[in-house]
Amino acid sequence: MDVMYSLTVDGQRARSAEIARALADPKRICVLEQLADGERSVSDLSRDAGCAVPNMSQHLAVLRGAGLVMSRRSGTTVLYRLADDRVRELTHLLGTVAGSRGPFTLSRKD
Repeated sequence: MDVMYSLTVDGQRARSAEIARALADPKRICVLEQLADGERSVSDLSRDAGCAVPNMSQHLAVLRGAGLVMSRRSGTTVLYRLADDRVRELTHLLGTVAGSRGPFTLSRKD
């Protein structure tokens, strides 16, 4: 039973690391922020993030592989959306922690 529990915990840690790797790029965080407002096309995401379409497609593939976004085809257009509302919360929390002056920020003694 302890072995099964540790595999589950190890699996969760591996999944967390996979998500963290997907979030380790400012453009991908930008994409998630854009998708928090709703479904968007690859070309819209590319234009608004200032990224060429082929590069955007690579970023989206990483996010999709991590389970953070989902896609659907509408005619010739591929539309992306957040896979879960918790991704919106995660993006917001990252921004909050990154801009925080709280316990995560090292302070200097003057």
